[in-house]
Amino acid sequence: MSRIARLIASLAGVALVTWAGFYVFHVNALVMGFAFLLIVLLVAARWGLFESVTTSIVAMLCLNFFFIPPVLSLTIADPQNWVALFAFMVTAVTASRLSTGARQRAREAQDRRAEVERLYELSRSLMLIDGRGDPGPQIARMLKEQGGFSQVVFCDGIGGKIDFCGEDDGSIEPQKLHDIAFGQAAWFVWRKKSARDSAEIVVAPVSLGGQVFGSLGAVGPPISEPALQAMANLVAITMERVRKRVGEGRMEAARQSERMKGILLDALAHEFVTPLTSIKGAISTVRSEYEHLADEEDLLAIAEEEADKLNNIVNETVDMARIEPGRTRIRRRTLLVSDLLRLAQSRMKSVLDGRPVEVRIPDHIAQLSADPELAGLALRQLIGNAAKYSPPNSKIEICVEEANGMVTFSVLDEGPGIPPNELNAIFERFYRGSRAIELVPGTGMGLSIARDIANAHGGSLQVENRPVCGAKFTLTLPAAATVETT
Repeated sequence: MSRIARLIASLAGVALVTWAGFYVFHVNALVMGFAFLLIVLLVAARWGLFESVTTSIVAMLCLNFFFIPPVLSLTIADPQNWVALFAFMVTAVTASRLSTGARQRAREAQDRRAEVERLYELSRSLMLIDGRGDPGPQIARMLKEQGGFSQVVFCDGIGGKIDFCGEDDGSIEPQKLHDIAFGQAAWFVWRKKSARDSAEIVVAPVSLGGQVFGSLGAVGPPISEPALQAMANLVAITMERVRKRVGEGRMEAARQSERMKGILLDALAHEFVTPLTSIKGAISTVRSEYEHLADEEDLLAIAEEEADKLNNIVNETVDMARIEPGRTRIRRRTLLVSDLLRLAQSRMKSVLDGRPVEVRIPDHIAQLSADPELAGLALRQLIGNAAKYSPPNSKIEICVEEANGMVTFSVLDEGPGIPPNELNAIFERFYRGSRAIELVPGTGMGLSIARDIANAHGGSLQVENRPVCGAKFTLTLPAAATVETT
């Protein structure tokens, strides 16, 4: 019912009571005062303060005109009647305000109860969200169904994808959604009245614990700030749960894939050992026990050298296959730093191919405590990496330092360096940089294995770009004086 209709009904009630009291029952002013007060209370309880105050004024005028002497006149002869009329007016307005306030509080309590029920149903729905699909459309649909909105929009704070549920009438600005989702305006809730009806347009951040997951826009009936915040928190919890579940699934798939690749590498390496041993033995026998020309001797020497290279590759593959992140078993020995570097350069001779290598070892650095095979493998990975990703005749520097009981090997090259966004990714297994994926052969395992070896020794492996050109890899292993040999 509209406000005008309510006013007409209220005034009609006053007119009916006035007619009955003046023409039918001929009651006095006291009785009519209570009757008018009863009407005011009924109007206040049914419709509101505006209607009840208007009814009070009209009732006061009717009481004065029809029942307070002189009758049929708005003049009041007796001053006591002024007091009575004023008391009636104050009582009617006060009663109206109290009744309206109680009615308003009851309505607010009912609205809060309805909001709590909707939030409960929303939480149940969000708990059942399918993490295998895109959560955005599902969240928008559930909010529209459970929140009573005509339109819901969800903006993902990572990819910026916007999902609609309901008719998109352009009332929610995409730019505002993006600003809030990406933290540029994630500290406030934006509200605006809809131009078409009494609905409200609201855009709020979806955040939890200081982390912004996106933004939420809705068009519908006005919603309280606590309820809106609770909805946003429920959506944030759902997004965090879905992302965690997806991340765990990817990690498990990566672990399974890595394990299968390790098993495959181990099997292939062992399958290569027997034929390589036969090839090596046959070449040695031919060179030592049969006569052959000088050209044939050169060819046999090349074949034997290449067989040795392939044998070294197989040995390294076997070592790599037994390394698992966080589970690498090491056999510590006391090693001379100079011997470790000399052996590593010797085994990388074919890769270096005459490239200048500058090694700087201070005199006071002598020994470290490490697994000889694994430490050598880690160093060879860094030296090979420097050789592959720098110009053929460029210099490779190897610097050794000792501090705080740790020996640090720094391998520096003069290549193009590493893109800043890949400095951490290059240590992931099977990851290959954007500059190397088509230009340099490899598996993407070397740096990951080198870091696993460093971590297993209680050390570290880090990388940074040099100021002018090239990259600097820093491998840290324990010095012999700080760790007991096991």
